[in-house]
Amino acid sequence: MRSDPDLAHAAAKGSEAAFAELVRRHQARVRGMARRLTGSDAQGDDIAQMTFLAAWQKIGTYAGGTFSAWICTICWREFLQWRRRQKIEIEFDETAEIIPFDRSANETETKMDLARALESLTEAQRVCVVLCVAAGLSHREAAEATGWPLGTVKSHVLRGVAQLRTCLASADVA
Repeated sequence: MRSDPDLAHAAAKGSEAAFAELVRRHQARVRGMARRLTGSDAQGDDIAQMTFLAAWQKIGTYAGGTFSAWICTICWREFLQWRRRQKIEIEFDETAEIIPFDRSANETETKMDLARALESLTEAQRVCVVLCVAAGLSHREAAEATGWPLGTVKSHVLRGVAQLRTCLASADVA
């Protein structure tokens, strides 16, 4: 079995089969990371696709190291570009009827899942947890991917994981 750096080198020389093997090896990690960053399967899949397109175009710039860190860095940058393009417009309809929400009945039946627990984190914590825990990057690789200091990444992972444990321990997990 060929190593990731060997496949990347062959892909840089134009081997589509080598790049297809890299995609096969890393697509689950990239899709999972993108889905967790966006909170949406469809948007995450779009970002994953953009990630691999960008990776194919930039494969000649891969200079060694772990391929997974390189591809996750591209995914992180694609996520940032996607987020910048989002134009969230909130329209206020003054004629809308306000319907009270009965929390007492629903709170006992509500089940918290991992997606909702991740949404409870700050964006920085969610990014670091997704990169280090879900995508499997080291703290150093996540720091290089985000451009944040290593200590900041470690702190966000530590606090984020602690908050996830608290959220998931106190709820019925689906």
